[in-house]
Amino acid sequence: MRREGIRLSRRHQVWVYAAFGVLFLSGALWLPFHFGGRSQGEFGTASNPAEPWLLKVHGAAAMVTLIVLGSLLPGHVRRGWNIRRNHRSGITLLALNGLLILSGYALYYFGGEESRAVISVLHWILGLLLPALLAWHVWQGWRLRVRSPKT
Repeated sequence: MRREGIRLSRRHQVWVYAAFGVLFLSGALWLPFHFGGRSQGEFGTASNPAEPWLLKVHGAAAMVTLIVLGSLLPGHVRRGWNIRRNHRSGITLLALNGLLILSGYALYYFGGEESRAVISVLHWILGLLLPALLAWHVWQGWRLRVRSPKT
């Protein structure tokens, strides 16, 4: 079976890395502003003015990332699954993205303040893991390509 369908085109790679990059950076930058960027205002503790903008960028990047993930399913994921390549890192990456999608949705639509705090911590821990898992998946794919003879 041919492997060309597994490797993403340069344009597709740019979309994947740009979407995940903006999503990661906006979320990772939000953390220090949220937890360390507060100031004492006239009416008590005030959040940093960058916080709502970072959340808006994060939400927009999440929507683009959902489209990008959907674009990977019929080609990249299906073909990789069919020829049994890079399963462990691919399944882990898909599961992590599923948990991030669910926890992101839950932050807006589930529970009270107590559950929201737990979901938020879970969401940002998982989000901080994502670049390492994506790098692992890309590295595994590269390693398998280099080791396998071309067919």
